[in-house]
Amino acid sequence: MPRPPVAIPTLRPIASEPIAIRQALEEGWRGFRRSAPALIGFTLLLGGGNLLSWLVYRQSGGLLSQGWPQSPGLQLAQAVGALIAYLVTGLWLLTGLIQGAEQSLEGTKARLADLLRCDPRAMARLAWSGLVLLLLLALVVQSGEISSWLLALVLPRLTSLPLWAARVVAVYLLVDQVLLLPIVVVGRQSGLAAFRSGRRVTDPHWLQALGLLVVVTLILLAGFLLLVALAAALPLALCTLTAAYRQLFALPRTAAAPEPTSPG
Repeated sequence: MPRPPVAIPTLRPIASEPIAIRQALEEGWRGFRRSAPALIGFTLLLGGGNLLSWLVYRQSGGLLSQGWPQSPGLQLAQAVGALIAYLVTGLWLLTGLIQGAEQSLEGTKARLADLLRCDPRAMARLAWSGLVLLLLLALVVQSGEISSWLLALVLPRLTSLPLWAARVVAVYLLVDQVLLLPIVVVGRQSGLAAFRSGRRVTDPHWLQALGLLVVVTLILLAGFLLLVALAAALPLALCTLTAAYRQLFALPRTAAAPEPTSPG
């Protein structure tokens, strides 16, 4: 029997205050500690598969480095398969970690078996939302390049201004979407709806969102520098993002059932 369609709840903000970065970091750390073995193990498994897929893709020469028509059939199939595996494992890793972070922040210890349970719908939402963001960023950069080229015909000395303006707008958009991952995975939004939800909350408090992005970037950078700590840095960063999301958003609660009236 086919399953009935699942209604997507509307994501609503619950707070007008800016993001409390220190609180998000502390709550994210507690959530990470509660489920650290499962989160780190999941990161090692999926992250290892993601890295292996990328190495295979690079070893095969990529899709365009030797020219698509000239690539041998076996090599082309290897490159396509490795690229698909790279994208799938990356999406699976991010969605699983966000779901594990939400579960741990709720007070329940996440289990590795639960994290390994693939959620194709969440992965599809994340892929679509990421594509929308990339297209918007590409549009901004391309507009800056076209404006610079047109300005060079009139005022050659000012050709760099549109390029710098495009970079500023790109940074603004990236900060605006700092909570995109939990909005998509936990809030079950996608595409432009996810973009608008993130912008509605972070726009009034853009500087705090920038601070959160800097903190998360520093956590990931520390993990990259230590290398072996990256398996812990990525879950901690996503737990921090999810904790910040929980400060600002909530799904609508179901209406309470009416109390039974006494007879007579």
